[in-house]
Amino acid sequence: MSKQTIQELRANLAANLRTIRAAKGYAQDSLALDSGVHRTMLSKIERCLTNPSLETLVKLANTLEVSVSDLLSEQN
Repeated sequence: MSKQTIQELRANLAANLRTIRAAKGYAQDSLALDSGVHRTMLSKIERCLTNPSLETLVKLANTLEVSVSDLLSEQN
């Protein structure tokens, strides 16, 4: 397992959040409503423009019924 940079983790999160959100049938607005994370924050996460807090990651993971590591993992 190689060490990942913050930029790589942010890119993984952006791609995984977008993919998982779509696969679960969520639009950004509906995920924002269900998770309590503002829609503009979701947009910024998906565009690699912000580093979300651990609390935000947990809220998103719980709402999407995945683990935080699923959101951060490198997809092959």
